[in-house]
Amino acid sequence: MKKLLVLLVVFVFTVSALAVVNVRISGWPGNPIEEGVIKSIVEKFNETHPDIHVEWEPIPGDFRQMIITQFSAGTAPDIFYVDTFWFEEMARQNMLLPLDLYIKKDNFDIEDFYPSLVEAFTYRGRIYGIPKDFSTLALYYNKEIFDEYGVEYPTSEDTWFDFLDKALQLKRKGFETPLVLAPDFNRLIPFVVAANGRVVKEDLNTGLTEPNSRFAIQFYLDLVNKYGVAQEPANLGAGWIGEAFGKEAVAMAMTGPWTLGYIRGQYPDVVEKTGIVEMPHLINRATMVYTVSWSINRNTRNRDAAWEVVKFLTKEGQKMFVEGAGVLASRKSIAAIDTDPMKKAFYDGAAYAIPWRIPTPSGIFNKANDQINSRLKDLFYGKTSFEQVLKEIEDNYMSWVSEE
Repeated sequence: MKKLLVLLVVFVFTVSALAVVNVRISGWPGNPIEEGVIKSIVEKFNETHPDIHVEWEPIPGDFRQMIITQFSAGTAPDIFYVDTFWFEEMARQNMLLPLDLYIKKDNFDIEDFYPSLVEAFTYRGRIYGIPKDFSTLALYYNKEIFDEYGVEYPTSEDTWFDFLDKALQLKRKGFETPLVLAPDFNRLIPFVVAANGRVVKEDLNTGLTEPNSRFAIQFYLDLVNKYGVAQEPANLGAGWIGEAFGKEAVAMAMTGPWTLGYIRGQYPDVVEKTGIVEMPHLINRATMVYTVSWSINRNTRNRDAAWEVVKFLTKEGQKMFVEGAGVLASRKSIAAIDTDPMKKAFYDGAAYAIPWRIPTPSGIFNKANDQINSRLKDLFYGKTSFEQVLKEIEDNYMSWVSEE
């Protein structure tokens, strides 16, 4: 009888163990605070879902390449981050599970997410990821510097020319470099869109050589070369935009919410001097949105369990991320209870933000991005002419976007 009871207990535990589905999730490692939050989220999910066990597997280094390698080896995680920049590449290669049927079946409230973020992970009408959180660009300014030099603060209603006028006033009154600016294509895109230009045409060729786009690019460059109100971080003794602003080497910076977290940690005295408004506009309002999705491996054997995990990560988990790590909520309902006033301009920008995702014939933009950035840097330093760069882009763009 005792043997029978022992066997029965072993059988029950064995069946229970077999009933638990293991789900592996991966992303790149965050800072210690973010790592602590994701581990807490996983722990909470496991406590409340006894039939599913989630394992967090952070991947340092080149995350995109590692995921692609794991797919080739058949060892990719069930759920993983997908950045907008390489989303289309993965969607084209059938690496991602379309989620539309799950969204419909569960009446998942996709409308609670900012439309620009959902669109960022939509390919040919199908949704392949649920936005984790997001960042947009906004204009930081140092109130103390503006007060000292008697210049009005920037506002969210400023046009390009209002913005330029305030920068020129600072310079004329003795503040040498009012603005830190990066020679990065993704920072230029909001200017192109604000001027009603096009980054890409319908045929997927470049729109950067069209008149409105040319005007926007020239204005961006003129901030450095003609008006002398901007420099890149290296010329200000800084490693990046946030450091230049934190060191008070400049009065203004166009950057994202990650800079707010940085100055709160590294330059706390600067935080109380900081104001943040929406990007200056022209014909249109424009900013960039940087976001990643929680996407499901198309080849996973645990699709239903993975979807349950994604639902948790993008609701209860997202609330924990916002409260614990200070990120921006991709859900409007969670954003509504985010009371940090310094995030307002970033949230407001979500209504018109452009995802950092460039459609190409190949789904790959890496080489084109590198080539354009290289030429922008040369233009910042006057090493080449504007017309020469535009001609090189026009002549070579289609070959660049056909290669990784």
